[in-house]
Amino acid sequence: MSNHDPRRGPVRGGLSRRDALRRLGVLGAGALTAPSILAACGDDDDAGGGATTAGGADTTAGGSATTAGGAATTAGGTTPAGDVGAELAGLLGIDPSADNGEGVAFQLGCVLALTGNGSFYGATMTRGTDLGVKHVAAAGGPNIEVIYKDHKSGDAQAATQAMTEIGTAGIPAKFASYADGLGAMLAGTEQYKCFTLDGGGGTSIFAQGMPYFWGTRAITPNDALPGLFEYVKQTSPDARTVGLTGWDIGEPSNSIVKEDVLAKIADAGYEFNDLYELFPPNTTDFAATLTKIQANEPDVLLCGCYGQDPGFLLDQSQTAGLSALMYGFEFTPDGINASNGAYDSVGWTFAYDYFDAGNPVSPLAKLFVREFEAEYGEPPDFYAANFYENTLVLWEVIRRVLASGGDINDGTQLDAALQENLTVVSVYGGDDSTVGSYTLDPTTHSVIQRPMGVFRYQDGSVTPLAYYDIGGADFQMA
Repeated sequence: MSNHDPRRGPVRGGLSRRDALRRLGVLGAGALTAPSILAACGDDDDAGGGATTAGGADTTAGGSATTAGGAATTAGGTTPAGDVGAELAGLLGIDPSADNGEGVAFQLGCVLALTGNGSFYGATMTRGTDLGVKHVAAAGGPNIEVIYKDHKSGDAQAATQAMTEIGTAGIPAKFASYADGLGAMLAGTEQYKCFTLDGGGGTSIFAQGMPYFWGTRAITPNDALPGLFEYVKQTSPDARTVGLTGWDIGEPSNSIVKEDVLAKIADAGYEFNDLYELFPPNTTDFAATLTKIQANEPDVLLCGCYGQDPGFLLDQSQTAGLSALMYGFEFTPDGINASNGAYDSVGWTFAYDYFDAGNPVSPLAKLFVREFEAEYGEPPDFYAANFYENTLVLWEVIRRVLASGGDINDGTQLDAALQENLTVVSVYGGDDSTVGSYTLDPTTHSVIQRPMGVFRYQDGSVTPLAYYDIGGADFQMA
């Protein structure tokens, strides 16, 4: 376990609309300009202390489930009541006669927003990671020691220092957020050959194809836009123009993201109205931004910001009297709190690969939600789900290296093992008897298949409005 203890519709003219979408996706740090970037980690303690994970009960499943590259299948055989390790091993199709790394010590870096405005993300990601580590050990896997580092909510200097500390310590793998510290860690990730999974920010557009770096969630807002636009067409057919406001994460990332966003607007048949107003992450006063939006207001306003920022923006937009349909790409308790009641009274519609803990689909998702609630006393959010999932993917990669007789402390071998089969296990998707999966692209290192949708939060609950996959594939109204 870690040395942290984190247990501790669019809106039109300020009025809620039935056809508001639902959810926002995360870029964690640079949504608008650099989709998919956020995700942090833990409390306000050390920026580099070691954290040992639990060893758990080393039991394995005796079932006969088979895997498809980590992708999923049903459990075989019977699982003793209360034996989470055996249950998980069965769902993952673990062969108890194989070398699964049982009891082997393995160090994992985890660079998150332990402090700063994004510390909410650090706490929830820590929870997901720690629970995953505990379950992997209980299911007959390695004893993973998590070395937490703090990028201070996207601070480049802190991120670079964290990467240097991990690299010089010879740690072969890490979990990351904010698209590897808003890009600051990407060079070190390659230099030290540190196999990396970013389930908080994904790759964004600017970090695609970087060596050893894999984004394990959809890029926001970019990947969510095709499905979102289809939803808007069906629910607000009179909307014609689209503009965007969101995070300024600097060049060249801003321009790379903007080019892709404008292309998706055009591909959907909408007109870009030349509103592309950026502001610094962690903004709390949107007076200047809202004045510029009022001067050139589109029919549809994309809000590419994350954390507390969407809440502040929605709240202050009510006073500004905007009439645009507002859609976000993330939904968190931080946003609810910052909205000063606007999320509940007006509603917040968002689009991304949101994890709906109230309606888990697959046996693995149900196990995760059940055990997370038992461990922490509340349901998991999107970021906890992603980091729990990343832990299971890491174990799959470790098993592949062991099966070939390789060295699991070599980041190059871990990276090559992932590429043997880029379809891996997921707590998203699947059905009542089958575990879900997602698929990564060998060139972009981003997801090319992952369930997502449009959702709306209001009056204390989230309602799904539409479902689709990357690129708007398999779109259907909820």
